[in-house]
Amino acid sequence: MRRPLLLNGFMATGKSSVGRKLAELTGSPFVDLDAEIEARAQTSVATIFKERGEQAFRKLEQEELVRVLGGWRDRLGLPPVVALGGGALLQRSTRVDALNQAVVVTLTATPETIARRVSVHSGRPLLDGEDVRERAESLLALRERSYLEAHAVLATDAESVEALAQRALEVWKDDPIAVAAEEASHVVQVGHGILAARLPGIVKGFTNTLLVTDRNVFPLHGRGLLESLRQNAPTGLCELEPGEPHKDVQSLSQIWDACHAQTLDRKSIIVALGGGVVTDMAGFAAATWMRGIAWAGLPTTLLSMVDASVGGKTAIDYKDAKNSVGAFCHPRRVLCDIDVLATEPQRGFVSGLAEVVKTAIIGDEELFEICKTQAASILTRDPACIEDIVRRCIRVKANVVSVDQKESGVRATLNLGHTIGHALESDAGYGVLAHGEAVSLGLVAALRIGERLGATPSSLTREVESVLRQLNLPTALDRAQLESAIALIGRDKKRTGAQLRFVVAKGVGAVQSVMLPLAELERMTAELAASLS
Repeated sequence: MRRPLLLNGFMATGKSSVGRKLAELTGSPFVDLDAEIEARAQTSVATIFKERGEQAFRKLEQEELVRVLGGWRDRLGLPPVVALGGGALLQRSTRVDALNQAVVVTLTATPETIARRVSVHSGRPLLDGEDVRERAESLLALRERSYLEAHAVLATDAESVEALAQRALEVWKDDPIAVAAEEASHVVQVGHGILAARLPGIVKGFTNTLLVTDRNVFPLHGRGLLESLRQNAPTGLCELEPGEPHKDVQSLSQIWDACHAQTLDRKSIIVALGGGVVTDMAGFAAATWMRGIAWAGLPTTLLSMVDASVGGKTAIDYKDAKNSVGAFCHPRRVLCDIDVLATEPQRGFVSGLAEVVKTAIIGDEELFEICKTQAASILTRDPACIEDIVRRCIRVKANVVSVDQKESGVRATLNLGHTIGHALESDAGYGVLAHGEAVSLGLVAALRIGERLGATPSSLTREVESVLRQLNLPTALDRAQLESAIALIGRDKKRTGAQLRFVVAKGVGAVQSVMLPLAELERMTAELAASLS
């Protein structure tokens, strides 16, 4: 296990009992957060509530959680099992941080079960009184959405402590990455050989399925998965023409035709097997069919794993406007099976590395160092190295998306290099430049424009260009191509009227978006083009 396990949930859902059993099964340290608070305050939780009030208790609770998560390596050595108080993760910023630093399993129970488990005078300040069930029901209604943001949610009403501990242990071992999106919260699993092993569990309970893939991927990875899906429920197949040139209304209509032929209803699921083009279109089809049905993502390219797999952004291209028609629609689950990357053509694989470098600049200094020092291992697709960088990229993006689901703030920083990159890609004609190749050039352009804005040190530009070249990505901007692409910058989705949100880098792990007049960005891009030989 890589990270601590946090058992979250309402009072009397069994967090302490399950936590102790887990610690017994694994030999891991067990921490009861309430007991830690009592030891530190030298008084009981009930007394803290009575004498200082709930707000003071929550402050102590948050401080203790930060101490446990920040110091477990030095204090405990092994990742601990931590039983939280029912309100420990109610503050969203604390919850998102916990989802990043630990594996969070929420234990649930009905108000009736909670009332049976809690005595009238239980010593639990928020439940003390005669009407425990009513109090529990009221508090659960307030906390329901926060409890859904977890790596797993386990009902405890009819399960033994032993069975619950085993189920929580499976989640802990998987070390999934959580995307916090309230009722749309889901996890991304990264590993080897997980498609065949995990897919049956994802589609279990759905009455109808459509597998959406493309004609390149299906012969490589789809046949066995299709048979597996058909063992669970009736399953149709939709094979698309591969590549960005086919990310259009016609291909979307082909998916809708398959949904109609397969008679998908709201208890059905679309399974998207392929690169970012397939997952974007299948997700958009799921968002629109019957006004929204479930979908799961099975990305098969490095680019789709580190970028398109997270965030729920689904779309098609419309004319020369990339990803301009779409919807936010989170998948139920994403499986990133590192083994399938062995079949990806080298150009596509290298293209995906541009998004890895971009993600490292946005939020992972260690990942940037890996790109600098382990280029050979990356390019030869060393399995352990690739799993590490995929996991790191997804954790960065999942954390950003959890903070900002609809790209209204910090999430815009994920578009570093995309404004000019997309313009170059569209202007060249989809398929001429691979997406990652365009992003690589877009990164170079964004860094050089950042220099002109006084935000980006020239040393950072040189360092990033060196890393990109080590990974066999293009860095040489072409004057004519850049001048031609300027006209398409205004098609960027981040444009608002005559202004555009442009992302600049101040350093590795230090990026920000700035609002620029569109005319000024076009002028600076033209100046950059003019400076090229």
